[in-house]
Amino acid sequence: MKVGNQKIALALIFAFCRIAPYRPPFFLDAGDPNKQAQDAHPESFEKLAERAQAAMDSERVPEAIRLYGRATKLRPDWSEGWWHLGTLLFDAGRFREARDAFVHFASIERNQPGPGFAMLGLSEFQLKHYTRALPMLERGRKLGLGTNPDFIRSVLFHDGILNALLGKPEIALQRLTLAANQIAAAHPEAPEDAVLADLKLLDAFGIAALRIPKLPSDLPALQIPVVRLAGRAQALIALQDRVAAETEFKQLLALYHSEPGVHYSYGVFLLKEHPSLAIDEFCREIEVSPSHQAARIQLALELLRTAEYEQGLKYAREAVALAPENFVAHVACGRLWLAFGKTDRALQELRTAVKLAPGSPDAHFALSQALSEAGRNSEAARERAEFERLKALTDTAERQQVPDSPC
Repeated sequence: MKVGNQKIALALIFAFCRIAPYRPPFFLDAGDPNKQAQDAHPESFEKLAERAQAAMDSERVPEAIRLYGRATKLRPDWSEGWWHLGTLLFDAGRFREARDAFVHFASIERNQPGPGFAMLGLSEFQLKHYTRALPMLERGRKLGLGTNPDFIRSVLFHDGILNALLGKPEIALQRLTLAANQIAAAHPEAPEDAVLADLKLLDAFGIAALRIPKLPSDLPALQIPVVRLAGRAQALIALQDRVAAETEFKQLLALYHSEPGVHYSYGVFLLKEHPSLAIDEFCREIEVSPSHQAARIQLALELLRTAEYEQGLKYAREAVALAPENFVAHVACGRLWLAFGKTDRALQELRTAVKLAPGSPDAHFALSQALSEAGRNSEAARERAEFERLKALTDTAERQQVPDSPC
């Protein structure tokens, strides 16, 4: 890419991330006497790059930062230099400057931009810009994180805890499950022991399972025991050891049966094999947490499955009232209205669901069914086509899981 075009791309990515334009930090200070001497006898880019690499290899970090800063100023389209500069700044705790360096990297790297977006997300996380960090981590994950297992686990972990913090615990559990599987794969001699020894991961699992909108680092000391025990159960589910997970859940219920989220997480565990027991747990959760909308959604969907439409609709309408921005609540409510033959009400709820979550295959499928029942066949066909398109994308993403393109 030519420098002129690179500047245009750089401006676009700064605007996308809502980031102030990059201004070189202290290593380009005109007051530096060494720099003034060098300006009198300017070095070639090749010489600077060579010296920067040597300084980095010898762990002379301040010197390496200064030299990479000068080299990238001479050649702004040198993606490798921006990568090294960003990682050196990140490791030095200079996260704002690291963020800016990774913005440069992501704007010019064409072969493997994924790690750069992920590092941009990690930098934003360290700056506590959580709503900026998550989309960058997700973008990096989708583009490919390389083959470094520690880096992959770190990205998945931070992706998971941010999803939990920002109200998406189900996605958080998916990301943390991938992180747990990475740890297990790295310790084939004792995979469960390795995962259960990672207390930060257990706390993250517990927060997501109990639907607590906090970061692990923000947990009060009194809350850690219940969160960690719930995390052990969820980690064992991730490792597909349901027998051991059941044991952990029984202990969790015995010790913390009055804690919010405990009965809900156990109910989700029971849904597949013991749905009637799951219903009991969701009802107990509502007793403990009267405003628990997720328990009501689960009850509505399960009662729809068992054709107990009246009771299911009651829970679905309560869920919509408690969480009007939750598209799943509207899907459940719409499907139950459709079961009663109330197509107008069903369409109203399902159109709302699609508006709230246009990328959800389930919302489009449910709307297609309601449109078909209403005799709006052309609209139903369009919704069915959109469902099939989105479902194909979702299936592909699930098969890929963690991309393994080289870093």
